[in-house]
Amino acid sequence: MHLQWLVTVGLLLATQGHGAKILGLFPFPARSHLIVQKALMKELARRGHEVTVMSSHPESKPIPNYTDIPLQANFETISKGHAPKNLFDMQTMGPIQLTMMMWYLAESICDTVLQEKDVQQLIHSSNLHFDLVVIEAFYNECFLGFAHKFNAPVVQVCPYGGSNFMADWVGSPNPYSYVPDEFLDYSDKMNFWERFHNSFIASVKHVTRQLIHMPKQDAVVKKYFNYTGAGEFPSIWDLETKTSLVLLNSHHSLNFPKPLMPNYVQVGGMHVQPTKKLPQDLQQYLDNAPDGVIYFSMGSNLQSSQMPESKRNAILKAFSKLKQKVLWKWETETLPGQPPNVKLGKWLPQNDILAHPNVRLFITHGGLLSTQEAVTRGMPLVGIPVFADQSLNMGRAVASGYALMIDFQNITTESLTWAIKEILEKPKYRENAQRLSRIYRDQPLSPLEQAVYWTEYVIRHKGAPHLRSAALDLAWYQYFLLDVIAVLALGTGTVLFVVFLILRTVLRKVCGGKKRESVSVPGKKKRN
Repeated sequence: MHLQWLVTVGLLLATQGHGAKILGLFPFPARSHLIVQKALMKELARRGHEVTVMSSHPESKPIPNYTDIPLQANFETISKGHAPKNLFDMQTMGPIQLTMMMWYLAESICDTVLQEKDVQQLIHSSNLHFDLVVIEAFYNECFLGFAHKFNAPVVQVCPYGGSNFMADWVGSPNPYSYVPDEFLDYSDKMNFWERFHNSFIASVKHVTRQLIHMPKQDAVVKKYFNYTGAGEFPSIWDLETKTSLVLLNSHHSLNFPKPLMPNYVQVGGMHVQPTKKLPQDLQQYLDNAPDGVIYFSMGSNLQSSQMPESKRNAILKAFSKLKQKVLWKWETETLPGQPPNVKLGKWLPQNDILAHPNVRLFITHGGLLSTQEAVTRGMPLVGIPVFADQSLNMGRAVASGYALMIDFQNITTESLTWAIKEILEKPKYRENAQRLSRIYRDQPLSPLEQAVYWTEYVIRHKGAPHLRSAALDLAWYQYFLLDVIAVLALGTGTVLFVVFLILRTVLRKVCGGKKRESVSVPGKKKRN
């Protein structure tokens, strides 16, 4: 059946259901992001809402109440040489350089996706209605145009802990003094130079976002949405402040505490599903491991098979010295120099593997989803961060006492062997992991239930405008009370000036009177 017909029928069906009609827009072609976003969308479909999802990774099997709009965009088509093909090359990028690269990718995604045929049909449709638009919060503000087109409230789902600028969407405070940038591995207790560096990085990113990134996003919106008959579109700055709800993939037990508005909600770990039965070969492999198993994965975006040969050989040599079995997510058919205690798998059910009692340690790149799954299962970590927020995630894990971190450049057989033995031989790491797991799981609702609750809350209350912060209606100088400070300073200065004039006048009169008295004293002779 033709794709166009499928999409049209699916969208028309979505206008006839009893639940809400929800449009999900997830253009960034990363499976790890979609794991988070689709957990929410599938649960909404299970609850009877009619869900339509635009993404580069459509579902392989039909799901009731769930319609896919498949995108053709992928990393190769959007990067156009401005992002490295091997993500291990991103380890040397600083926070500014990484942010600028993401802005370029976002602009490319907007321009690439919005001109695809099925997306153009959605943009120019005249018979469709949606009660809610759910958008991936990841530098792609151009997709807010769909919310204006369908006159629907917006829920933005951030696949990580959030960037500083996202707090501006809902008027949430974001003090640089104790809220570190997502690409820096600082804690919430920064010394002077860390606070200086953090505020400098955050300020530069904020200014360049306003001067470079947002104007480009605004131009893309006007290019694709401001067609004849659509009416004049508001600016991208106005559209982003219409956000009703932001769902952050974070939790105060895993991330540093910070102030949050009521519509800035933490739902970290909502992708973590109840444990399922393992495939028979994996179950047997894990069961028959009297000395335990070490699980090693660099995530869904980083490919272990692409790491430099010198690092791979150092890791293999370290593994060959262990009595434990090693289960390694490896993306090709063979691994040169593979030791007998190492088993490979191209794609492994990580969440279920971490729940097995014989798994003693998780060696990870420090991706947020992986750390959340590890905490859920009370699993200690050895982290090898490469880029983005991975260093920050692992820094928090180390500070919480359930992980050790090795810089990718410093991986040697000796450093990795030491880290593995340190974790396995000292109970404190597992004890801290289990302690943190108890804190994280001590929630009145599961993260997914909370995400669904607040999403449906926005639908029930027509965008929940009562949650909107008055900060969004203030000018920047009003928000920081600069006008009040100016009036107080002017008033105080005026009072002090008047007091000064009065005192000067009084002193002149007093001093002047004394001089006159001294001149009229009898018997005073003038000296030559």
